[in-house]
Amino acid sequence: LDGRWQIMKIEYASGEEETPERAYYSVALHTINLMQVGVTSQTGNMEYTGDSLFVEMPVSKIEDLLPFGMNDTKQRFGVKELTSKHLVLQSDYARLEFRKF
Repeated sequence: LDGRWQIMKIEYASGEEETPERAYYSVALHTINLMQVGVTSQTGNMEYTGDSLFVEMPVSKIEDLLPFGMNDTKQRFGVKELTSKHLVLQSDYARLEFRKF
């Protein structure tokens, strides 16, 4: 899971889809950094358990996390697919598809 992942598509529970422009999750050990060109990056903690990714962004505001497919400062994602080049995360809010960058 470690490395930089580019968000390719966000599918919301409402059925809407979005393709964010140059938005990334950067993962190292237990730290996650959410970055988008021209936007302040957000840093938080994460725990990967094999089938779930728990993300906690204690100093972020929810509106700053929305472009990254998160609707809360604490989010649980199910890890639906993880290969060396592809990642799919699913929460109650959205399904995120990534490519390794």
